Amino acid sequence: MKKNRKTRRAGGTWLVFLFLLFPALSWAQEKTVSLQIKDVSVERAIQQLRETTDYKFLFNHEEITNAGKKTLDLKNVSLVKVMDALLQGTGLTYRIEKDIVVIVPIRKKGESTKKITITGSVLDETRQPLPGVAVVYSSTHQGTATDVDGKFTLEIPDDEHGVLVFSMLGMKKKEVVVGKKKVFNVILEEDLVQLGDVIVTGYQTISKERSAGSFSVVDGNDVAKKAGLSGNIIESMEGLTTGLSVNFSDGQEKYLIRGTTSINSTQSPLFVLDGVPISSSSFEELVNSNDIESITFLKDATAASIWGAQAANGVVVVTTKQGKNTDKKVKISYSGSYTYKGLPDYDYLQYMSSGMFIKNAKEIFSPEFYTWNSITTTANGISGNIPIVYPHEQIMYNQELTDTQREEALQQLASRNNRKQVEKYFMTPAFFTTHSLSFSGGGEKHRYYGSFGYEHNASSNKDVSDKYQLNLKQDFTFTEWLQMDLGINMAILDSDYAMTPYLTDLNSIFPYQMFSDEDGNPLSHADLLYYEPDRLEFERKSQKDLNFIPLTDNKEGFSTAFNFNARVNAGLSIKLFRGLSYNGRFQYQRGNNGTELFYDQNSQRVKEELIKYTSFDEKTGVPVYYLPSSGGYYRTTHVTTTDWTIRNQLAFDRVFENSESQVTALVGMEVRSNKTKNQTTTRRGYNPQTMVSGSYDELFLSTTGVANPIYPSTSGNSKLSGVGASFSEVEKRFVSIYANAAYTWRGKYSLNGSIRVDQSNLFGSDPSVQFKPIWSVGGAWSLGQEEFMQNMEILNRLNVRLSYGLGGNSPDPGLGGPYDILYPVSNNNFASLGQGYVVITPANDKLTWEKTRIINAGIDFALLDQRLSGSIDVYSKKTTDLLGEVPLHPATGWEKSLANLGTMKNSGFEISLNSHNIKGKGLNWRTDFTLTYNKNKITELYINDGLSANSIITENFVEGHAAQTLFAYRWAGLDELGDPQVYNERGEKVKLSKDIQDVKAVKDAGTMQPLWYGGLTNALTYKGFEVSFMFVYNLGHKMRNDRNTFYSGRLTGNIHKDFDKRWRKEGDEKYTNVPSYVANGKESVVRREMNFYNYADVNIESASYVKLRDLSFSYALPQRICSKLAADNIKVRFQMANLFYIAANKEGIDPEAFNLKYGRRTTTYGPSYSVGLTVNFK
Repeated sequence: MKKNRKTRRAGGTWLVFLFLLFPALSWAQEKTVSLQIKDVSVERAIQQLRETTDYKFLFNHEEITNAGKKTLDLKNVSLVKVMDALLQGTGLTYRIEKDIVVIVPIRKKGESTKKITITGSVLDETRQPLPGVAVVYSSTHQGTATDVDGKFTLEIPDDEHGVLVFSMLGMKKKEVVVGKKKVFNVILEEDLVQLGDVIVTGYQTISKERSAGSFSVVDGNDVAKKAGLSGNIIESMEGLTTGLSVNFSDGQEKYLIRGTTSINSTQSPLFVLDGVPISSSSFEELVNSNDIESITFLKDATAASIWGAQAANGVVVVTTKQGKNTDKKVKISYSGSYTYKGLPDYDYLQYMSSGMFIKNAKEIFSPEFYTWNSITTTANGISGNIPIVYPHEQIMYNQELTDTQREEALQQLASRNNRKQVEKYFMTPAFFTTHSLSFSGGGEKHRYYGSFGYEHNASSNKDVSDKYQLNLKQDFTFTEWLQMDLGINMAILDSDYAMTPYLTDLNSIFPYQMFSDEDGNPLSHADLLYYEPDRLEFERKSQKDLNFIPLTDNKEGFSTAFNFNARVNAGLSIKLFRGLSYNGRFQYQRGNNGTELFYDQNSQRVKEELIKYTSFDEKTGVPVYYLPSSGGYYRTTHVTTTDWTIRNQLAFDRVFENSESQVTALVGMEVRSNKTKNQTTTRRGYNPQTMVSGSYDELFLSTTGVANPIYPSTSGNSKLSGVGASFSEVEKRFVSIYANAAYTWRGKYSLNGSIRVDQSNLFGSDPSVQFKPIWSVGGAWSLGQEEFMQNMEILNRLNVRLSYGLGGNSPDPGLGGPYDILYPVSNNNFASLGQGYVVITPANDKLTWEKTRIINAGIDFALLDQRLSGSIDVYSKKTTDLLGEVPLHPATGWEKSLANLGTMKNSGFEISLNSHNIKGKGLNWRTDFTLTYNKNKITELYINDGLSANSIITENFVEGHAAQTLFAYRWAGLDELGDPQVYNERGEKVKLSKDIQDVKAVKDAGTMQPLWYGGLTNALTYKGFEVSFMFVYNLGHKMRNDRNTFYSGRLTGNIHKDFDKRWRKEGDEKYTNVPSYVANGKESVVRREMNFYNYADVNIESASYVKLRDLSFSYALPQRICSKLAADNIKVRFQMANLFYIAANKEGIDPEAFNLKYGRRTTTYGPSYSVGLTVNFK
């Protein structure tokens, strides 16, 4: 470990040294110039300089012709010395603008500078107007910007040698000599290197050079390529951008930007779609990956603070495609894919085989303790209320069998393997398909983009879903000063879920239990639910058949879901006067989500519930049903969400010609509302044909219950839990005012500022918590544009950024707020009075949002003619007023309440590198590398004062430790009985929890969140072929080992194969750490503490891994073939995902298919394979 730390420090030192070395190398490599001429004209001398240097020379030929001849002998001197000597006495002077030397006559003293007015237009390569292009006269830095039609007007000095510079984000800069022209029509080419240099905050768009914020931009094409493999848009971002952690592990927060900033409130970033916030679920439902133009990740305060009290976790801003002027020609595109996932890897779950199970079942068979009488009279079943004798136990208890017959019967069970039948009857290979058809076009006044999307998803457990998407986005230009946009999204998700038999966990069922005989006839599993004599008695009294056949039971019902989501987003822009405009935006979104679950009257679930609420009249011999004796169980849920946003803002963006300044500012007000209504109904005795349900006394069953039910209850009367109908409503409201400004001088020095004040019904009502502003300030310096940097040919761009500000995170609704939160309760003593309510959370008028202060420093650079570019950011975050439940004094009447209770710190750095390794006409090779490091620590937490060694073990947020920390006992091995031992705070070996109290006895085993994460992508293209692959990595975090948890009692299902490695006899403690089995559960509890093994440091493993996330091949068909098919281009692709991984643990655990906290394996699949087609029609 020491060696590794030294290596990391050395690597960091070299990195710093290299970046310090770049300027030195650049100065050292500044080119010198030699000019040796004898009686040569100035014009010929300049021609010689053109041929021997990389400089361009602009001049008037007549003026140069009259400059005479020169004789010079200059070797290895600067260009300045050469030009001074060459033009001395000629009446000419010069200026150097980057690599251009402009030669002009010396202006006579007192001569007035004549002004001229030039006009023109700027278009892209498709001849579409480009609004917002900066047009700058290089000598004076006077400038303007093109309007919505791409036109401009500018007053400049009357100088034929002057140079106009046209620049725009995402386009290549172009320089044009003024000459004698007064009208300029300029075409700019797209610059793929610069496409990511735009920050779209959702309120405004600003260039990277002018922003001090930390952000990352991912192109929509990269999203579409990878979404076909995962089926999820945000998951496709993994490894493409710094700061974003995508966590597939069970129980972990799925998406994090720069670590955890909350312990009880939401930790996920805020999602913004086309300028308006949206939930991550709605985003995934509504948005087609092929419709995305770009995704911008706002990570620091300057970038995200304008979003207020929901942006402390970062902001993900998604911009969708819009129509272009195609002279009213419709452009049509198709994209589709088929992805095969297959069946899950059952062996990965580490369950016992039938042979191993039977072997261990025989070893722990204990008829002396578990006598036949006890197991046939004591509750032990899956339902927990009745005795069960399992098939292997029936053989071992059967005294009528000889030892040979018993062994033969057990070996027959040991030879069976039900996995093939599980896969045959209950599973199917998983796959999904996607299809997208888009159309776009328009003219000068109206432009549109629309798409239809369809996705079919079939899971391995036979769940099937179909998603239909519609998107239409329109832009209207009514006049030069009035514009409008209108977007409509709709999505329908129709799902059918497979009905699983009453035995729901098909993985842990006995491995020998078959579902059909050799002829395919369904087999009964009634012996897994009831002791046979009890079942026959239940059937006699209830007059119901209780035989359980899984292959028919899973057909007795249905489960469906239907989701409809619609969104309308409209914007209005009015130019008021030069540089000032009004922008208004309105969004309305409504979702209706419903589920239906029906179990037929013949399903095991309905039959068993019925006999639990049925008594038997001994006198009449007739069952008394308290639930409907016919009809099924029917439950529905209906969730309605309504969101709306209204925003009004004034925006100012202007280049001031005389002062060489550009000011971008906005001020606005926003009102948002989110309301969710949830309704659940439960009916029994329901007939799906007549849609009529039976009646029963729900109040009686839930309060008094049934005495002496046929199916016995271990808690006295059998009571019905839950209610027939429930309704809830949650509303979140925000009112906000905000302002943002960016000032840039000479295109090199920028200052940013932002402020926002949010008021919400989620905060306390006290003015001190309602009127707290969120703000940020920052500065950026385009160091690479300084004159002293111009001769550094190795360096193309160097920007330095620094920002500081405050972000926020609001409480979750229902956890606390300015009012008491009530909860309905029922009490048998007051049943006649109706529904009662209790206060579960008292009001807290001081409750405020979590505040995160962020300081960020960064540099952006490009080297070697843009062949190597990247960014480095270093940040520190401090979150105060962490939200959580704090204990209250008993005199208040409440045990605890939501409050602001602590402080957390995050710090780290991010490195993003993009390299164009080979750049040729045929072969191109690009490499993208991202690295993020994040660590955090909870510095204050007011609820941890009473923690003990045993209680801290399951805590994840403890003062003085990182968030999501795993705590572990210090393992001391097994004793002579095979019982687990740990060291207490005094270094003594103990095996009972009462002997260990001090938290010092427990160690910090590391955090479950990766400290280092990122990705490495390589893409090679040769003519029409492309090969790309991506590795992702997550390093430095920990997890609990997968282990056996069965150590006493009877086997009620399959268990972890590590049980076979357990301690069996004295002396085994030298070779194993797996504790012994103790038949008597009570004895086991009294004699030892099994959590000492489960939570010991011996069961802590590294969760680090590197995985080949995807490997892709694509081919663009030749143009001659595309033309015959009426297409501009056609591309076919083949992709593979998760081909292999390298994990640091020794247990064969894939940390992405694992619960890190509890040490449980989850479902995993092998590699996925996908084929796809993209066609852009003419």
